[in-house]
Amino acid sequence: MSTATRLGAAMPGRRQILLPLALAPVAGWAVWATGTSDLPSHPTGPFHLPLDETTTIWRDLRAVRMGGLAGDPQFPVKVSALDGQPVVVRGFMVPLTNGAAHNRFILSANPMGCPACESPGPSTMMHVHSGIALLATREPLILAGTLRLRPQEGLFYRLDRAEQRWA
Repeated sequence: MSTATRLGAAMPGRRQILLPLALAPVAGWAVWATGTSDLPSHPTGPFHLPLDETTTIWRDLRAVRMGGLAGDPQFPVKVSALDGQPVVVRGFMVPLTNGAAHNRFILSANPMGCPACESPGPSTMMHVHSGIALLATREPLILAGTLRLRPQEGLFYRLDRAEQRWA
């Protein structure tokens, strides 16, 4: 028996390793789907993060609806009062470009791909402009800045002069 044949028998092939990895998410969804007829949910409701002073703003912003003839966002009085005001918000970074650090990115109320979270929409995301580039992370960030409604970037909100805060 040749050395290559012995090594091939002892070492798993690429297919033996990659196929289970590729099927793992499908298997997880299948187990979840057969176990319940309801969508999974967090104890905190449609949001991934618990309700506290850094996440209550998402619950207010979520009340914004599209309306009017042009389909513009309709801001409730409580949200309209936040325009130009300093706010502190916790959310998840969604980078707009590749790289290790970003000073412009999307902050989302929920992490991308969470099956138990509400689907992301324009009322649960804001465009962040930071003077200092922040390292990309999948962990929640706490940011302080000035909230702007109806920015030109296409989302409903922008957080200007954002600075990272620590819990």
